[in-house]
Amino acid sequence: MEQIELNYGDYKVVIPKKPDMEKVYIEITNRCNLNCKMCFRRFWKDKLGEMSLERFEAIFEQLKEFPNLKTVYLGGIGEPTIHPDFLKIVKIVKSRGYRLEFGSNGTMLAKIADQLIENQTDRIMVSIDAPDPAIYRDIRGTDFMSVEDNVLYLQKRKKELGSDLPEIGIEVVVMKSNVHLLHGILPLAHKLGINYILFSNLMPFSKSLSKEIVYNGSIDYEQLMDSLNADIGKYKVKLIFPKFNLQTDRICQFIENKAAVIRWDGEVAPCYRFLHSYTEYIFGREKEVIAHSFGNVFNTSLKEIWTSRDYAMFRYIVKNAIYPSCTDCSLRDACDFTKDTQFDCWGNHPSCGDCLWARGIIQCP
Repeated sequence: MEQIELNYGDYKVVIPKKPDMEKVYIEITNRCNLNCKMCFRRFWKDKLGEMSLERFEAIFEQLKEFPNLKTVYLGGIGEPTIHPDFLKIVKIVKSRGYRLEFGSNGTMLAKIADQLIENQTDRIMVSIDAPDPAIYRDIRGTDFMSVEDNVLYLQKRKKELGSDLPEIGIEVVVMKSNVHLLHGILPLAHKLGINYILFSNLMPFSKSLSKEIVYNGSIDYEQLMDSLNADIGKYKVKLIFPKFNLQTDRICQFIENKAAVIRWDGEVAPCYRFLHSYTEYIFGREKEVIAHSFGNVFNTSLKEIWTSRDYAMFRYIVKNAIYPSCTDCSLRDACDFTKDTQFDCWGNHPSCGDCLWARGIIQCP
């Protein structure tokens, strides 16, 4: 088996060149039918576009090179269900035997419920940040009741068709605007027949949104989690919490899950954070995130990209946390390296030193 050698002074690290990807995220579109106030899309610098069915099929042929691949997640930044060929894409994924997951705002689910069930879609993560219609509309800009009705209809059709799939979960972005309403998410989940809730903190993309974060000591998060956990048995729901403060551990779920993200135009990013270019605010400090790609699947095969020296080195560095911790560095406000993600002070490119996903503060889907 071919190997990649990484030299660290007197030490040498040998990495086998293995096509061992286990999960792939495919952004079939970055368009959306909503304009949520905390979304990437309001603040990024990228153009809109979507992947044609022909290009999706071309990528899918390349996935045969990955014997350990189990899961295809249709998502990036955008609403996948508005893609004109969404149901054809669903059928292609399931016809190859992969586990299929996607994230959705829930606005289109009733229209495609039967096809999702018939094709045995495995999991859908629906974004619902508040059970209060007024707060929900302020955050998402759409009618809460219609989304609730769509989920209930999908659950109803599952029963009528005798199917346990798709499993439906709720994804909640926690911020000051909705933290006082989180207890209402549990009875809502029970009403909707949902037993899985993923909580994630807010990643602010503007100065004003940075005032909405709750992982700065502004709430008693232990009391919040204890009170929510106290109702687990009553509502029979699994709760996945983020971290609410900085801790030593840095674990990238994209690296741990051996996952990559393919953007709508074929660029291969290592994670959601590097999929697009935008400004983020780390505890109020402005930082430019610059999209990073290890190659384009329409120019180079996905297998070549995944097993390339640069990508293998990046995964090794991140997995072993061989990069600086910029977020709690005493020089963070004066250091030029913290202004963007191009390089860090240890010479890594791109820089993960300020990544709140690796800290567990922001949760990956």
